[in-house]
Amino acid sequence: MSNSNDEQKRALECLRLASDLMQLSKETLNPNLKAHCLRIAGVWTDQAAPGPTHDPAQNHLVH
Repeated sequence: MSNSNDEQKRALECLRLASDLMQLSKETLNPNLKAHCLRIAGVWTDQAAPGPTHDPAQNHLVH
């Protein structure tokens, strides 16, 4: 498989995770969980963009 296909699959998986988190944020009544889901959805959306990649697991530890 080419590197381009791998990158596209990775981007799609990141967007799928972001979408799942956005849906969860709509379904929860807990405002802290809602905010956390939206924050992490943003991290995964950023991961889908081309360019240097970062470890999304480390991004959620910031504030």
